[in-house]
Amino acid sequence: MPRVLNLALAAFFLLFLVPLVTHLGGLAAVAQVLLVALAVPFALLTAALLMSAARPGSVGRLARRMKARRSGST
Repeated sequence: MPRVLNLALAAFFLLFLVPLVTHLGGLAAVAQVLLVALAVPFALLTAALLMSAARPGSVGRLARRMKARRSGST
């Protein structure tokens, strides 16, 4: 069930991100920067959801590896 939910959430976010990116060209530079700054967290979340739907547990393993790498380097 979590795979289906992750995939559904990713598709939901993509419904908003794709039109935003395709219509970005006609806006002022300030509006483009603001929209990109607001869209980046959603794009990262969408990527994480798709990665988790493709391979369950992959996001958790990546977080554990990054945490181990950080604590090991200090």
